[in-house]
Amino acid sequence: MAVVSSPAAANMPEGNSELGMQKAYTCQFCHGATGISPRDDYPNMNGQNAEYLFDAMMAYKEGYRDGAMGRLMKQQMSVLNTQDMADIATYYAEQSR
Repeated sequence: MAVVSSPAAANMPEGNSELGMQKAYTCQFCHGATGISPRDDYPNMNGQNAEYLFDAMMAYKEGYRDGAMGRLMKQQMSVLNTQDMADIATYYAEQSR
């Protein structure tokens, strides 16, 4: 099994979970307010590793992850900068499972 990843996690800035909670408002529609998705076909982000979440967001933004959901996520990520993504990743990582 091949793993496709970008080197983004190595460059993740320090995230601020309080700011991440404010910035994650559009994420909540699919992934839930605390990262528990209301739908079975969308992943839970609650309690995930912050660097993993950041790397996934960067991969969507940079087009490394594609397909229908990849295009949707790329559009969502297009309005976020690197610090926004680090803050959101930190917020969801700090949510208890």
